Amino acid sequence: MRASRAPIGGVLPVFTALTAHDTALFGPNLAIDLIGQLAGRGWAFAPGALDIELVEALRAETVAMSQAGALAQARIGRGAALSRDRTIRKTQIAWLDGVTPAQRAFLDGAERLRLEINRALFAGLFEFEAHFAAYPVGGFYARHLDAFTAPSRAASAAAGLGKRAERSRIVSMVTYLNTGWTPADGGQLAVWEGYEQDERGRPALDRLDGVAPAALLEPRAGSIVLMMSEQIPHEVRPAASPRYAIAGWWRVNASVGGVIDPGR
Repeated sequence: MRASRAPIGGVLPVFTALTAHDTALFGPNLAIDLIGQLAGRGWAFAPGALDIELVEALRAETVAMSQAGALAQARIGRGAALSRDRTIRKTQIAWLDGVTPAQRAFLDGAERLRLEINRALFAGLFEFEAHFAAYPVGGFYARHLDAFTAPSRAASAAAGLGKRAERSRIVSMVTYLNTGWTPADGGQLAVWEGYEQDERGRPALDRLDGVAPAALLEPRAGSIVLMMSEQIPHEVRPAASPRYAIAGWWRVNASVGGVIDPGR
């Protein structure tokens, strides 16, 4: 077992509710429902799905890192195209590394969910990566996709999960850590289902201007969103209060010559 991170500000959040023998994020019926939503429309939402003790421990870690200046300005793009364009994304992040009990419980639960998705949808999901995300007052993330390759033209998410070269992020998960959140706090997640495609077969994000989203989801504590990373455009509306979440992605192994495709 890896050593625990040194306390931030003298206090390390304590989490003891889940043991090594109980690593499910939520019950099997909810997992089945989420996977069914994901396969049917490309995204899924479960309000208040996570154990509140786990949510509070993860939130405490995020707040402590933010107050300690331990979060980095989030970037957009990949490889040589990485940038910190604050007109597109205004948030700070820190990658989960599993060194605290709450992080281990969350990552173990994500692994259980990966196995359930693979079993139900034959998805071939290979690994999970996730980061804490802290949005300041006014923080936002403009409309975007979570993946960088063209989506499948298959008729459904379940049919489009086959492994292809150059594919990486396949299914996204967002977990909200905001206790006492109200509509006046803003920060909703806007999700689009239908869209026109551009010449590369990707959702034409600029053609969604003026198109109402399929849903506006409140980022309340313990709520979970799943999305097909290549297929579902979404955006974070400006937050009127500090907003905390965990954003994660299950990936396929787009390896060449036995070298695993790098994350992050």
